[in-house]
Formats: sequence, structure tokens, C-alpha cells
Amino acid sequence: MIDAGNLMRFLEDDLGIEVSEITTSTPLFSHGILDSFSLVNLMMFLENEGGFRIKSIDVNLENLDTIDRILAYSERSMHVRLKAS
Repeated sequence: MIDAGNLMRFLEDDLGIEVSEITTSTPLFSHGILDSFSLVNLMMFLENEGGFRIKSIDVNLENLDTIDRILAYSERSMHVRLKAS
């Protein structure tokens, strides 16, 4: 299960991001906190933790620019995966 806490830990522990001033609504990509190299690691984390595949069409700021958006996207994707099972 993906939640704000384990996503913040991933950002800090795996990507080396200082998260003390990051909130769930902080723009991560559009403010330059994360870059395209971080995106690949973030996608792998989400897929591994959430058990779903990210479609290339879904890789955009609307789905991945803030922790809130990442969590909403992950929840939708996990729900679709569960319905398909």
C-alpha cells in the first residue's frame, strides 16, 4: 500500500530529497525538486509498492507532480488492477 509516509521516506531515503519542507501539495517536478532521472525511480517504486503498471500516457504532471496527485493516481490504478483480477 502506498501512503504519504512511505512515499516521503522513499523521496528522502532513496532519492536523497530533503523532505522537511515538502507537503503533500508541493509541486515536485514543476518546482525542480525531482527530475527525469528521479521519475524512473519513482515509477519503479510505485509499480513495486502498488502492484500496478504505469502506462506511458499516465506519466504527466496531472498524475505525478505532487504527493497528493501521486497518491490519487496510485489509488485509481490499484483499484483498476483489483477490478480486473
